Amino acid sequence: MSAGQRPSRNGAQLWRCQKLVEWVRSGDRLTTVRAAERFEVSSRTIASDIEYLRQIGVPIEYDRPAGTFVLTEPFGNLPLVAIRNTDLAALLVAQHGLRALGDGVHAATLEGVADRLAAMLPETVHVEPDALARSIRFEPGPHAPVDFSLLSDLERAVAESRAVRMDYYSNSRAELTDRTVEPYTLLGYQGKWYLVAYCRLREGMRDFRLDRIRKYRVLNERVDRDPKFDLEAYLGPAFGMFRGDRTYAVHVRFSPYQARWIREEIWHESQILTQHPDGGLDVRFQATGLPDLARWVLSYGGECEVVSPKVLRERVKGEVERMGGVYGLHAEANRK
Repeated sequence: MSAGQRPSRNGAQLWRCQKLVEWVRSGDRLTTVRAAERFEVSSRTIASDIEYLRQIGVPIEYDRPAGTFVLTEPFGNLPLVAIRNTDLAALLVAQHGLRALGDGVHAATLEGVADRLAAMLPETVHVEPDALARSIRFEPGPHAPVDFSLLSDLERAVAESRAVRMDYYSNSRAELTDRTVEPYTLLGYQGKWYLVAYCRLREGMRDFRLDRIRKYRVLNERVDRDPKFDLEAYLGPAFGMFRGDRTYAVHVRFSPYQARWIREEIWHESQILTQHPDGGLDVRFQATGLPDLARWVLSYGGECEVVSPKVLRERVKGEVERMGGVYGLHAEANRK
């Protein structure tokens, strides 16, 4: 074994090590023979356990005059899990990332775990959380704020299969409705949280944005979720959160200028990119969700053209014409 390398331990050995530390703390006489008899292992195994405790920093030594193992100095928590500074850093990065995404509940949980780990680890693997925050920064961009207690309560409802009653505001209908839903999962998407649930009012699966829930109550009623429900199949090939019954073969062409950035990202899991000699780029994929597709295309203005499907091309064309009316382009054209 190389210098500084620690042997791995299985669950039974880690449990035994914990018990040995508790034993020596109690002041009761501890020897390898007595421990071997209690744990029904060999004295050599106990000796190996004690050597492992020394390697991970437990100040345990054998007091020959007293005939027992003792702690040479006060000792707190037993670091049964070996962790490197890079491991703790990864945990802190995850914490900052969750907070940026609006998941304050889980970010706070990770923050507590990181603090406890940092407190029990030796200085050689210590990572200062504040220093890391100065080195790595997350900007969430546009996002919908969600009350932490709501997210936590709905997570509990999902875990315990409990029905939820809520007042939900629908933007598409501009109305507030009383719903009782059977929650299946929570979904985070582009800075927004959704509850995927069976809606008794609409008699079907629906997505509910958490920031549009006005009042809610987790009921004591237990629900039987459909064991055949497949979240991946439900989400399907949607481009965004809007879904429809029909999947379209989407073909979009980008200008040579805009193509420089488009080719750097994955826009859809089914995408196929075709580059033209002039630098232009064709993007093809199979997707549902015309509203989100139209908004995506319109965000690139004249640098993007819908080749197909026709329904998407006509939708984008109609929006462009409507924008022309808003900015008075039709009137200017007539004056010319």
